[in-house]
Amino acid sequence: MTDKEIKALARQRVSSNGGDCISLIVFLFAVIALVALFETIAYIVFKALGWGYLYDLRQIFTNKKTGIFWLVKSLVEIVLCIPEFFSVRRLFIDIARGKSLSETREYISAHSITMYKNAVRSSLIHNLIKLFAAVPGMVGIYGIYYWSYVCKINELTSAGLFALMLSVGFTVVWIGVAGHYYISLALTPYIMALNPRTNIFDACDLSVKLMDGKHYRYVKFLASFIKFIPTLLLVYPCFAIYPYFKVCYTLLMDEFLGSYKQDKLPGMIKRWRKYQ
Repeated sequence: MTDKEIKALARQRVSSNGGDCISLIVFLFAVIALVALFETIAYIVFKALGWGYLYDLRQIFTNKKTGIFWLVKSLVEIVLCIPEFFSVRRLFIDIARGKSLSETREYISAHSITMYKNAVRSSLIHNLIKLFAAVPGMVGIYGIYYWSYVCKINELTSAGLFALMLSVGFTVVWIGVAGHYYISLALTPYIMALNPRTNIFDACDLSVKLMDGKHYRYVKFLASFIKFIPTLLLVYPCFAIYPYFKVCYTLLMDEFLGSYKQDKLPGMIKRWRKYQ
C-alpha cells in the first residue's frame, strides 16, 4: 500500500472503532496522570524530610545521591509503564487489522504476569541496545563540551583545537549512524507484539533486515504528521489524532513486515481456550 492508501484505511479503522480508540487514549492519560501524581507526592514528602535536593536537576551529575536517585526513579517508572504501553500497542494492532479487541484483552488479563514480564524484558533489552549504540555519540558530545567550555578559547592549543573539531565531526557523523540504526530497529516492538515468545535479539536482527532500504519512506511518513503537533497542545485533539497516527503507523509496520506479519496471538488464544 502507498502512504495515501494507508492513511485512508486508517481513517476507516478509527471511525469504525471510535469507542475503543477513545478508551485506549483515556487509559494512557490515566497512566500518565498516575505517574505524575506519584511524582508530586514523592516530591512533597522528600522536600518535607529535607531531601529536596534529590529533585534538583542541576545536581544530577555533581551529586552522586541525586544521580542515583534519578536513575533508580526513572527505571522504576519505565518498568511500571512498559506493560501498559505494550497492551495499548497490541490493541492498536487489532484495531488496525479490523479485529475484535475483546479476546486479546481477555487473554492479556488472564496471562498478565507472563505477558508483562516478557514485555518489560524485551523493552529493556531493546532500549539498552539503543543506549549502547548512542555511547560513542555521548563521548563525542562530552569531547565538544570539554574542549569548548572546560578549556577556554585562550587556553586551547593547536592539538586541543584539532580535538575539538574532531569531536564535532565525529558527533555529527555518529548521530547520523545512530539515527539510521534506531530506524532499523523500528519493527522490533511490533514483531514482539505479534509473537511475544520471539527472542528479542532475533526480533532486532529481523527488524534490521526488513527495514533495509526503507528509511527514507519511514522518515517521510513520520514527517507528514508534524503538521498535527500544534493542535496536540490543545489536548482534546489527542483523542482523534493519536489513534489515527497509531493506526497509520501500525499499518505502515505491517507493510514493512510483509510476509512476516503473521499474528501468533490468535493461535495462542485458541490453545488457551481449548485447555482452559
